Amino acid sequence: MNFFLTKAERIKYIGFDDRVAALIGIPLVSFMAFLLFSSGKSDIPAKLSFICFAVGTGYTVFYWLINRFWVIRLRYWLPGEKDTMKRIFLIAAFAFLSVVLLELGTSDLILQYIPMLTEVGWGDQEFVFKISTTYTLCLMVLAWYESAWFFTKFRKSQLEREQLAKENMQTQLAVLKQQMNPHFLFNSLNTLVNVIPEDSKKATLFTQRLAAVYRRILEYRHKEMISLTEELTALQDYIFLMQTRFEDKLIVKWQMSEETMKQVALQRAQWGAQTQVQCEAEESRDWPIIPPHLRHHLIVPLSVQLLVENAVKHNTVSNEHPLQIDITLGEDRVTVSNKLHLRNRKMGSTGWGHENLKSRYSAVSFRPVVIRKTKDEYRVSLPILPPAEARALTEERRTG
Repeated sequence: MNFFLTKAERIKYIGFDDRVAALIGIPLVSFMAFLLFSSGKSDIPAKLSFICFAVGTGYTVFYWLINRFWVIRLRYWLPGEKDTMKRIFLIAAFAFLSVVLLELGTSDLILQYIPMLTEVGWGDQEFVFKISTTYTLCLMVLAWYESAWFFTKFRKSQLEREQLAKENMQTQLAVLKQQMNPHFLFNSLNTLVNVIPEDSKKATLFTQRLAAVYRRILEYRHKEMISLTEELTALQDYIFLMQTRFEDKLIVKWQMSEETMKQVALQRAQWGAQTQVQCEAEESRDWPIIPPHLRHHLIVPLSVQLLVENAVKHNTVSNEHPLQIDITLGEDRVTVSNKLHLRNRKMGSTGWGHENLKSRYSAVSFRPVVIRKTKDEYRVSLPILPPAEARALTEERRTG
């Protein structure tokens, strides 16, 4: 880092462009130092007062610049909020060291070249007085820099929270619009009308799961992340609705990555026979269980459901071209992929697409949403985060 910073670097490490503040602050501190070290004498000649003030200004400029240098350097080295106390302690220690070294090395030297300063009491003060007074003035300047820094960070944090709240509100509205649009309601109700005379029990289940889809939208709209178990439970309800509508024309396949399968096999070897029987019984159902070590991992709400919705929305689902959607669970990602057979007519966008999904993930972690599209396949990979990591990433993201 260069000693002389650009405007962008000053704003980054100081919080604002401090050039105007320095032009005002240096003369002000110099005047305070002049009053303190002249012991309030009022009979000092104008010329001598000017020389004394000029010398004091030189000291002030040096202290201002060296302390400013350490403020910037330590913010560069220790930028995290958790390092705040350590950074402040080091800044104060370096300031004290600078005061002691400068006073020891220059006090007598100044008097040799400007002996008339003795007339205003220069050099008469006790060493402890000079050190404590100068150090107090330095701490005042440092406190001002730290206060300005924290105020800037606080204001930035407030603006980011407001922006995030605005984006979340827009997302919530878009999700509701996506699920409550006339096409979805019409298709769902039309499916229900067809199912009722054929299978009353299935019609009842369809109604319950349709209600569950809407209930979860309302439940999750204020949450940044939910557990993988909650996400995939909600997904089951949505897939049931779609498969009831499209029957065998929509195929959803669940699988695990090789690494996850190895972890599951290792856990089963440790669980014992009783848990093994329970696990096999659960796997006999239509939807596989989630490995225990991944059940509490976190994911953005209704994100996998969004990908399944988009696949159904943009691709042909027919006897000639059945749609197969593959959902793969890995150790740190869930991947949704499907073969492309796009509809001939373009579907209107609701505004809650992949870009919005990327934005929601960027607000809670540094891991990206990965989208890969070829002429034959569309694949989207979503991060899943362990709870501890999710909290750490969120905190780091918010504190910068």
